[in-house]
Amino acid sequence: MIIREAQQRDVELLSEFLIKAWREAGPEAHGWTGATEEAMKHMSSHGFLSDLLGRDDTRVFIAIHGGRVVGFSSIKGMNDELVELSGIIVLESMTGAGVGSRLLDKSLDVARGDGYESMTVKTEAFNERALNFYQGKGFVPEATMVEDVEDTKVEIVKLVINL
Repeated sequence: MIIREAQQRDVELLSEFLIKAWREAGPEAHGWTGATEEAMKHMSSHGFLSDLLGRDDTRVFIAIHGGRVVGFSSIKGMNDELVELSGIIVLESMTGAGVGSRLLDKSLDVARGDGYESMTVKTEAFNERALNFYQGKGFVPEATMVEDVEDTKVEIVKLVINL
């Protein structure tokens, strides 16, 4: 498996991956709150992904296995000291194969190299799999809040790790 930073040439692979990951997980799966058919069309569009990959404050990483994308992570600088892990997505069929851990490791390494002091991540309060994953990697819950996700109130846990 190869973990590397995504480039503009990866837009088509990323688009296919996002749709496949969403379909494998199912729209009601943890981590996909608000991911309607319409929202997924937008998030997997070539324009959206091309813009994402072109942002100065965002770095996107992909896991490639067998010539296809099987995992994705992205980080976004919030200020000079803080970076947000915007998310990790792994195909359900690859869960448990270490893809998420390797993507997180890459995200942490790059964030450290970019000079950030801490990383934050948000996940749904009911998403025990994600909470256990992040806490097992050293993230500590910092706050609980309610956010509006596609017109749905969702309880969110914000976790942080010092880099």
